[in-house]
Amino acid sequence: MSEKKRPLKETPTPLMNTWRLVKLYWRSEQKKTAYFYLITLLILTLLLVAMNVAVTYWYKYFWDAIQEYNKELVFQLVLVFIVLAAVFVVTAVYKFYVQARFGIRWRVWLTEYVIDTWLNNKAYYYIENFDDYTDNPDQRIQEDVNLFVDLTTSLFLGVVDALVTLCSFMTLLWMLSGPLAIPLGSLGTLHISGYLVWIALIYSVVGTYLTHKMGKKLIPLNFEQQKREADFRFNAVRIRANAENIALYQAQDKEKQGILSVFNQVIDVTLRVINREKMLLYFTAGFNQISIIIPLLAALPMYFSKAIHIGGIQQISSAFAQVQSSLSFFVNAYTDLAQWRSVVMRLTTFMNKVQEVESTYTACNSDFKRERHDNSSVVTKDLTLQTQTGHILFSNLNMTFQGNRHYVIKGPSGVGKSTFIKALAGIWPFASGTVVLPENKTVMYLPQRSYFPLGSLREVLLYPSEQSVTDARLMSLLEAVGLPRLTTALDEIKNWSEILSMGEQQKVAFIRVILSQPDWVFLDESTSSLDKDNEHMLYQLLNTALPDCTVISVAHRESVADHHDEVVYLQALES
Repeated sequence: MSEKKRPLKETPTPLMNTWRLVKLYWRSEQKKTAYFYLITLLILTLLLVAMNVAVTYWYKYFWDAIQEYNKELVFQLVLVFIVLAAVFVVTAVYKFYVQARFGIRWRVWLTEYVIDTWLNNKAYYYIENFDDYTDNPDQRIQEDVNLFVDLTTSLFLGVVDALVTLCSFMTLLWMLSGPLAIPLGSLGTLHISGYLVWIALIYSVVGTYLTHKMGKKLIPLNFEQQKREADFRFNAVRIRANAENIALYQAQDKEKQGILSVFNQVIDVTLRVINREKMLLYFTAGFNQISIIIPLLAALPMYFSKAIHIGGIQQISSAFAQVQSSLSFFVNAYTDLAQWRSVVMRLTTFMNKVQEVESTYTACNSDFKRERHDNSSVVTKDLTLQTQTGHILFSNLNMTFQGNRHYVIKGPSGVGKSTFIKALAGIWPFASGTVVLPENKTVMYLPQRSYFPLGSLREVLLYPSEQSVTDARLMSLLEAVGLPRLTTALDEIKNWSEILSMGEQQKVAFIRVILSQPDWVFLDESTSSLDKDNEHMLYQLLNTALPDCTVISVAHRESVADHHDEVVYLQALES
């Protein structure tokens, strides 16, 4: 039989872009609070700019008083400066505090949104098992969301500050400049009004252009650096999670080679980032240093002509610095802008991939239905299963599992027994046909290796339920499955998946089934790590504790059939 890969049906979804990512929070249920914080931050930013304008005027009066040897006025101006400095410090501190609190609120909301999108409609499952292009969702959720919020807020407020500062000080600088007369010989004289403003503008435009030319490669480099760092962290976590297997294989040298190879990639891209930032820093540092002397040189003609005093030079220098800094915002913030852009690219790429995977595999599974009926049976109708590569496992499978009868599913390895259980659970996307489940009956699916959440042993036993169970009940079940040593550890928080053996983990999984009390339970090789005596004990305990529960097991071991009423054989299709 030839293999034919069924094409995936893709449902178009609106792509997440920068603007959509930014506006999510501002259209959420928290938008009123968000705008309150924003308005407060804008008011504080305006107040800081006003304080800077006041300090600029203070420079003029103070240095003029120094030049005129006016001791009384100098000390009065010192007192004025103390007041201005105190107001500035209080405003700056509250701006930091409000911005930090706002960042936390935004991060909490956006993190919950991203997690909800990731976990919605099994997108996390499809990405992890069937997508080869989405790396490190943990980094997207933990690091990129945090960076996105922090950088978006700081850069936005930086732009606002630059614009307000520019408007405030450009007018002042224009008034302080006066006209510049440039003799042109026989052509007469060229008069340039507000010449200091033009100097600042030309200087900043040139600096911005050159900064962009030198720094634009930082955006892809930052993107690659974060990816390499996440890969390195993932490899370290993988070694920790598989420490026992690696130790048994005595493969630590092999793992060391692997993780150091990934780490060398981190160092390589980091060095490239450093070299690019070094080039950019050479320019920006020199650019900022030169900007100190330019206004002083430009103001000297007015000073030597006695049009201004030393205080005027100080005021011009301060105003020029503010205008030049505002116009050069892009220059000074280029590294942050490059990092922000790479963060936005990673987040939008991840969100788009989640939507794409969800819609793709949902559409792929459009020919598969899970229904409910009044009968006490599980029925498959024309069920066809295939692998991700298109290899057909079963075709038009029609089966009926009656309630209150126990079934064991057998078949050669690789035939698709576990895939069959996944299809019944509704998580296998490459399926067509119909699965009918009994109405108002709870169904539980138990994998070969159960998931153990981080937390106390009590939480592990109750997972995924949040029901309230007495200590006596939990202790009696631990003793019943042969784990009496754990009866005193119910509230101990440990990495139980590493502490308990595979056999002990399977015993814990049976406790979960008993506590959940399902009407139907599907066990996928759920006793494969236990000996026959423990296997017999667990099935007996399950039948005693849940006499009305229908048990369907997938197993290779012959002894499992002793605890079931009927054996179902799954055979591979002939090629």
